[in-house]
Amino acid sequence: MSPQLISIYALVAMFVVATILPINMGVLAFVGAFLVGTLVAGQTTSAIIAGFPGGLFLTLVGITFLFAIAQNNGTIDWLVRLAVRAVRGRIAAIPWIMFGISAVLTSVGAVSPGAVAIIAPVALGFALKYSISPLLMGLMVIHGAQAGGFSPISIYGGITNRIVAKAGLPLSEITTFLASFGVNLAVAVLLFFALGGRKLLQARAVAPAAVNVPPFR
Repeated sequence: MSPQLISIYALVAMFVVATILPINMGVLAFVGAFLVGTLVAGQTTSAIIAGFPGGLFLTLVGITFLFAIAQNNGTIDWLVRLAVRAVRGRIAAIPWIMFGISAVLTSVGAVSPGAVAIIAPVALGFALKYSISPLLMGLMVIHGAQAGGFSPISIYGGITNRIVAKAGLPLSEITTFLASFGVNLAVAVLLFFALGGRKLLQARAVAPAAVNVPPFR
């Protein structure tokens, strides 16, 4: 059996084990990398460690830690509520605020699932309060997170741009970001009108000073 097939089988086994058992996938990946590298590829320990993207790892840890602090100290909730008050009762603008804040979070480095986990509970609280479709609000958060996901300074954008550059292919970081943003924005517009946005355009409400939405834990 070729080393390539063994590597693929090891990757599949890692996902299966991590899904069935409560074992961290990263730990399994480290074990799999050393087993495949030493037993199959004939690499030394130094060569395997040299292939580990230490810079990217530090970026992931640092950004995740920063946004965890921002979530736990209430910064994200405060930002969302401030933005909602700024629209002065225009209910139709609230889904777009969730889209925009999610896009900003991922564009400056938050991973998309993390941004959705932070914003979605707050967004659904506003959906309940202002009779907005929860499906619309959830999809706006998700597509907002994806829209900013390929920013040149984001995690996904950094990984993609590094791989493309390493492969020697033509690269335009801004074009990649704008293409992703444009597609998700277009989908968000369609979803907005398909899921009750036209009705929201005619609705108004007094923006609250605060909204009793428990922080996500």
